[in-house]
Amino acid sequence: MKVPVTLLSLALAGAVFSAMPGGAHYASAEQKAQTAAKETKWQGYVLKIDKEHSTMDIHGGSFPSNDVRKVAYDSSTEWTKLGKPAQQDEVKEGSFLILLGHVDDKGVLQATRIDLRLPR
Repeated sequence: MKVPVTLLSLALAGAVFSAMPGGAHYASAEQKAQTAAKETKWQGYVLKIDKEHSTMDIHGGSFPSNDVRKVAYDSSTEWTKLGKPAQQDEVKEGSFLILLGHVDDKGVLQATRIDLRLPR
């Protein structure tokens, strides 16, 4: 009589343990989705603006990077100066920017917001 109770207990314990990794897998997938949805933040100085292709090169990137990075913008990009609405024409070569967006598979930041800051 003791053997069937022990076997039943082991079977139930096995079912509980086999269900636990599945729940952990779903939690990590949810965390990955949140991370993917997060915007990337870059900052740097404008080296070159190409208005024809709606791109610019900046000297910077994720802090403390000093690499030359490419940034793309479009009509949906929000332009601000010190957090307040601004015009795209206010950004010049040499301007210091903080940029938010998503990096594509080519390493180009697709900017959703470009904030002009005062020179340091």
